[in-house]
Amino acid sequence: MAPSRLFCLALTAVSLAACAAGSSALGAQGRRARSARCAKADSVHYSYRSNRSTRGLPNCLAHPRPVYRHHFRGCVDTSLMPSQENLALVRAATLCLVNRERAAHHQSPLRANARLEHAAQQHTESMAFDDYFEHVGPSGQTPLARMRAVGYIYSSRIGYEVGENIAWGTLWDATPRSIVAAWMASPGHRANILDPRYRDTAIGVSAHPPAALAHGQPGAIYTQDFGVIVSG
Repeated sequence: MAPSRLFCLALTAVSLAACAAGSSALGAQGRRARSARCAKADSVHYSYRSNRSTRGLPNCLAHPRPVYRHHFRGCVDTSLMPSQENLALVRAATLCLVNRERAAHHQSPLRANARLEHAAQQHTESMAFDDYFEHVGPSGQTPLARMRAVGYIYSSRIGYEVGENIAWGTLWDATPRSIVAAWMASPGHRANILDPRYRDTAIGVSAHPPAALAHGQPGAIYTQDFGVIVSG
């Protein structure tokens, strides 16, 4: 009998827009299973707005971005099984696939950001080696806190919107192609990938899925962070 495949997704999007006053918090949860793929998916979405004044800052929601029609057809290494030796190739393949989806929906490509990569890789390795699958770390570190810690959100006087997708998979469900396809099939994850406001991104990958979830099968765990900074 072939080994069963395990696969799981989760999402948190945290945003604080400098071009909107007032505060709000919205939350929604959903769960669905795909028995044909022995898969399960969970998603959580949160949104926050700032209370700070927006005087003198550009309206980051009012001006549409240019339409991009490049289709990133040449994505390579999309079927790689992550290993310690090929993580850079896996990151590049995942970003290419994400940008191909954005191009197909007339959104501009996301650019890789070194500070976000540090946050994403750090969280990925924390989940892998501390054996959990959540956006909040064992000491209470949220995606927002991690992005502040690495200097992506470098001042309390700037506006920003940030988001995060995480995923783990085993066997062929751990490849970039499978992970991005699963994210695109989930409304919350898809919304992060296609959000027209995001400019920056980074992908963290570990070839060690959480042991309690992978049940001894080879696989990988991913974090994709998203962001845009609105300067005064």
